[in-house]
Amino acid sequence: MFSTRRTFLAGTGAAGSAALLAACGGQQTAEEQASQAAADNEKAAEQQSELPNTAWERLEYDQVPDGGTITVSILQYPVNWNQSQIDGNNADTAAVTNPMGYDQALRGDETGKVTPNPDYIESAELISEDPQKVKVVFNMKAVWGDGKPIVVADLISQWKACNGTNKEFNVVSTEGWSSIKNIVQTDDEYTCEIEYAKKYADWIIYTYPTLPAATTATPQAFNTGHAEQPVPASGPFKIGSLDKNGGVITLVRNEKWWGRAPKLEQIVFRVVDQTTQPQSFANGEIDVVEIATGDVLSLAKGRQDATIQRTNGLTWTHLTINTQGADGALGDVKVREAIARGIDRDAIGRAVVGPLEAPIVLQNNFIFMPGQEGWEDSFGGLEYDPEAAKKILDDAGWALNGDVREKDGKQLAFSVIVPADTKSNSDRARQVMTNLNAIGFKVDMQEVPSDAYFNEYISPKQFDVVTFSWVGTLFPIQSGPNKFMPESEQNYTNLKDEKLVEINGRLQQEFDQAKRIEIANEFSKQVASSFNVIPFYATPIIVGVKKGIVNYGASQFESVDWTAVGIKA
Repeated sequence: MFSTRRTFLAGTGAAGSAALLAACGGQQTAEEQASQAAADNEKAAEQQSELPNTAWERLEYDQVPDGGTITVSILQYPVNWNQSQIDGNNADTAAVTNPMGYDQALRGDETGKVTPNPDYIESAELISEDPQKVKVVFNMKAVWGDGKPIVVADLISQWKACNGTNKEFNVVSTEGWSSIKNIVQTDDEYTCEIEYAKKYADWIIYTYPTLPAATTATPQAFNTGHAEQPVPASGPFKIGSLDKNGGVITLVRNEKWWGRAPKLEQIVFRVVDQTTQPQSFANGEIDVVEIATGDVLSLAKGRQDATIQRTNGLTWTHLTINTQGADGALGDVKVREAIARGIDRDAIGRAVVGPLEAPIVLQNNFIFMPGQEGWEDSFGGLEYDPEAAKKILDDAGWALNGDVREKDGKQLAFSVIVPADTKSNSDRARQVMTNLNAIGFKVDMQEVPSDAYFNEYISPKQFDVVTFSWVGTLFPIQSGPNKFMPESEQNYTNLKDEKLVEINGRLQQEFDQAKRIEIANEFSKQVASSFNVIPFYATPIIVGVKKGIVNYGASQFESVDWTAVGIKA
């Protein structure tokens, strides 16, 4: 399910499928809109609390029949199989490699509590707080796909690659790794002691390697070694066959797996365009489909051998602003605040989430998800207020010249880049255009190939404004800040707020949970004050699943146990 190590970019599909945006609020007064928004939020909060955290059908391992195949769709064939490398930071890649053992050393339960997976870690304990030291014992039965044992040397090599000391390693994040002072093998090659240079509360994340030393030994091996070649299996499944041209990846049982035998015989991942995924599910060509529109919900309901599962979600959509974009205009925090107050976020939420028969909940926090311990509104009430947005622009010197505002001879103009054939993105962009052009912006939409959206535009920061989704993790305090840190590869805004570095330093060293939550919300409020990322709605997880599939489907926190996934008789 969700990565325990970082926040994933959601592929174009995780942001949702096609959804027509209704002209919400257009015929209402500001007072009526405010009243409607308050009512929606109150109702959404009530509904949100009613959703479970896990909705899949449960069946004890011993009762799951042996054999069978499930077919799951992905949007993109992996461009890099190494998820610690920036090009591999993709939810589809995670979906494929999780059954292979990648990032499976920790497990989350239904409530979000994390414990070591005994198939990989026999024990992990904090043996000293000052200096902070952790003792870890690996399961000595664990091996990589080539049969070589998974040992402490692999963890040491990954730490050196990911701690930021060698800038040639294009890592997703140095968070956590950079706090480690040293890792020393102790009793044998399966036992180590990890010492931290400073206190780091989420130390449990960095107790086991996800990659062998051969991959992390050099920048070249790390950056490009798995651009074509999959990472080695270290779980119940391995690569059976690859068809890059056909977009099909088949996983089969891993004969070197040391844990209990997986029930499924095969897992097939098939690249299916977002626009055709719903029909593919309705036709029985794939067994699982993410549901993000009313139309998709209707199609899924129409399949006779399918069930609909709903849970609280960890995915949230947003508008990310490149503060160096639009000829410098977007570097003005007042312009960004006007954008935030000039967009009807409730209209976007009602159009996309409303037809799903699910709650509409605005995100409004950059660390925690609604319903998660610690969540609070970091904006103190960010409401749709076009008149306030106009005044902000007036005061900042952006005066109307005809229909478009200008300042120092420059128009207040920018483009929203969207991936082709992804209506959820384009519909959000159209709502942004409608709202902002009405108050003096000149916003247009630029459509780009969907397979180039992240690699050629978002990652290299070649955009003014984009709207996609983030997928959360079991460690929101550890992973959430990375998207906004000055030097982070995941900070697509180009805003370098050094105050966030100071706050995050305190946050990651605090062991007291109540104080951590307080500092996390201080961090979130600081991000909110910059208006460089404008959160939209939190998306419930809604999944159509073929009847009979057990221990797999919709889940907010709970990790999938791939040995127990199967098809009941």
